[in-house]
Amino acid sequence: MKLFAKVSDPDLLLRSLNEQGAAFYRRVGEGGEGDGSRMSVEAVYFSASRIIYFRGGLTAQQFEILKSQAHRVKGLIINDKLGLIEVNQIEA
Repeated sequence: MKLFAKVSDPDLLLRSLNEQGAAFYRRVGEGGEGDGSRMSVEAVYFSASRIIYFRGGLTAQQFEILKSQAHRVKGLIINDKLGLIEVNQIEA
């Protein structure tokens, strides 16, 4: 059995990260970092048994936790039909 979750709850995302999988994130939109507002982030975590896709706002503290456990990338694409997660870290 496999879990595929699309979430906007930062705590659910952060509690789901562990060393048995891989996590990637990218900033979306403007604002955040240093001005006290929430940062808009898109992230994906996947392991053998689960995929968790997150899109939403993180506080500065939550963003620091994510940065310490995930890899920053340029793009994330989820293709449900092919069962594929595309991660792009290469400059165009």
